Amino acid sequence: MTDSHTLSPTAPDHIPTGVPGLDAVLKGGLLPKAVYIIQGGPGEGKTILANQICYAWAAGGERSLYVTLLAETHHRLLRHLQNMSFMDNRFAGTSVVYESAFDTLRTEGLEGILRYLTRNGKRQSASLIVIDGLFALEENAASERAFREFINDLSIYADVVGCTILLLTNSKRDSGCPEFTMVDGWFQLGSDEDKFRTYRYLQVHKFRGSDFIGGRHMSTITSDGFRVFPRLEAVTGELDSAPMRDERLSTGVARLDEIIEGGIPYSSITLLVGPTGVGKTTLGLSFICESSEAEPGLVFGFYEDAHRLRRRANALGLGLGELIDSGVVEVLHHTPTELLQDQLAEEILEAIRRRGVKRLFIDGIDAFKQAAVNEQRLGRFISTLTAILRCEGVTTMFTAELAEIVGGDTGLQFAAVSAIAENIVLLRYAELESRLYRTLAILKMRESGFDPYVYEFHLGAEGFRLGERMQRTEGVVTGQPHRLPPVGRRDA
Repeated sequence: MTDSHTLSPTAPDHIPTGVPGLDAVLKGGLLPKAVYIIQGGPGEGKTILANQICYAWAAGGERSLYVTLLAETHHRLLRHLQNMSFMDNRFAGTSVVYESAFDTLRTEGLEGILRYLTRNGKRQSASLIVIDGLFALEENAASERAFREFINDLSIYADVVGCTILLLTNSKRDSGCPEFTMVDGWFQLGSDEDKFRTYRYLQVHKFRGSDFIGGRHMSTITSDGFRVFPRLEAVTGELDSAPMRDERLSTGVARLDEIIEGGIPYSSITLLVGPTGVGKTTLGLSFICESSEAEPGLVFGFYEDAHRLRRRANALGLGLGELIDSGVVEVLHHTPTELLQDQLAEEILEAIRRRGVKRLFIDGIDAFKQAAVNEQRLGRFISTLTAILRCEGVTTMFTAELAEIVGGDTGLQFAAVSAIAENIVLLRYAELESRLYRTLAILKMRESGFDPYVYEFHLGAEGFRLGERMQRTEGVVTGQPHRLPPVGRRDA
C-alpha cells in the first residue's frame, strides 16, 4: 500500500539557468536535487555553459562549487573566461568557488571524491556543484560496478543535501552506458558541418521530472557566452489571433491602393516577387514610409544598410531618413552570411515587441533559405513566423527574388512563402518593341478584390508610380510578353 503522505502534491519548481534560450528548451530551467550530465567534445562549450549557469545563479544569491578533476589550473580557466560578459569578478572566489580535486582523485579514488564533495559542498553552502571531468572518474574507477555505485551515491547526495549537480564530460559513451540511465538529465553539445559552414547545437536526450523540447536546437558561443536558439516551430504553442479589423493599410502608392480596394488588409502577409532591380525594395520602402508613432515600422534587410536605404529613399522622394531619426522606423541590417534562421527570427520578434511595430518590411526573405541548416523544416519555420506576426497585429511585406530577369521559368522559387502569403504582387520586366518596361500584376489577394490587369509602373524622383493598365499585351506574367495586333483601329 502506498503512503500518500510521502508523495509530493506538486512538481518541484524549475530554477532558471540564465542561459538565453536554454530555459525555453527545458520548459523553465533545471530541477533542484538533480544530477545532470553535459556531454560534448573538446571546444563544444561545456565549461562556458556551466560557468554561465554558476554566475547567473550567483547573481540570484546562490552559491556554486566548481570542482575540476583535470590538471588545468583555475588561473588559466579564469583567464579564458575574462572575455565573457557574464563573468563577474565580484562573485569569483566568493559565490562561485573553484577547487581542484585532481590530487584527491589520484590518491583516494572515487570514495575520496565523495568525501571531498560532502565536506566542501557543506562548507561552501553550495546549491550548485559542477564536476568538470567525469571521464576522469570513469578512468579511475576500479570497475564498471564501482563507477555505477559512485553515480548512485552522487544522486543520493544531491537529494539529501538539496543541491543540483552538473557533470561535464567529453566521453563518447552512449545511452547504453549506466550513468545515462541513473542521472536525471542528459544534455549533448555538438557541432556539425553544412557544406562550408560549421554550426553548433544543443540536444536534450533526457530530462526526468519535466517536459522538454527534444531534437536539435542551434546554439552559438560569443563574448556574451553560450546561447541556444530553440526551433521556432517547436517553442510556439497555440497562438491567439489578433483582433480582426476591417481597416486597410496604405502601400504608399495611391494608384496601387485603388486597384486593391483601398490598401493592404490589416495583419496580413504580402509577398513582393520579382527579379533583381525591378523595384521590390522601392515598393517596400513606400509601404514602410507610411509608418507613424501609432504604427511604428521596422525594416529588416540583408543587402542594404540604413545609410544606403536613406540615400535610395531620398532619391525617390521618400522621407525615410526623418522617420528613422524620429524613432518611428528602425532599420536592422544583416549581411546574409552564416547567421541561423532561428537567430534571425528571434531578433525580428524582439524588435517588434520592444517597439510595438505594426508595419514590417523584410527585404530578402531568400536569405532565410540561405541561413537554413535543414531546408526540410523551412516551410514549418516560415509558417510559424508569419503566424506569430499575424498574432502580433503586424502587417508584413516580404520580398522574394525570381531567378530570371526577363522570361524563363514562371514558378516562384520560394514556395513556402507563397503558400502562406495572403497577397502576392508580381513585379516583372517586359521587353516590347525594343523597349524595357516595368510591370506589376496582383496574383493573389485573399481578403480583397483587385483589378486583374497588368500595369506599367515607373521609378523616379516621385517614387513608385503606377501607370495605366497595359494594352494589346499578353504573356507578361508568364515571362513571354508580346504585343497583339490591333483589331481595325481599336486595341484588341
